[in-house]
Amino acid sequence: MINQYEVPAYIEDHIPALKKALHQFPAIFHIYDTVGCFSEYTDRQLREQNFPIAGKCLQLAGKLYERGNEVVKGAITRVFVPALSKVPLGDAVNRIRIYGLIPDAIYGLYIQQQLIHNGNR
Repeated sequence: MINQYEVPAYIEDHIPALKKALHQFPAIFHIYDTVGCFSEYTDRQLREQNFPIAGKCLQLAGKLYERGNEVVKGAITRVFVPALSKVPLGDAVNRIRIYGLIPDAIYGLYIQQQLIHNGNR
């Protein structure tokens, strides 16, 4: 089980581009700041349609949710998924592509957040 103190190193191991960003604040003690930084990076990759890197980020988020303790799961649920649901999906092709990148572990949470974010239309 991954605890909140292991998350920064876990992210750095899988996404080396975030090493510097995660060290700008004492992330080891601030799981929500860490996940926020990770969310922003993922958001940027999706907006720039850098799908290989975005997919890697989304898979990592799924692993953190699956393998994380309750604090880590809470951070993914409260920070990462809401940020992900605010990413514009664009046309149908991009929408399908983004949906296909979201791992099963967080897909249900994403859909719930989409319903909340879009006013449950």
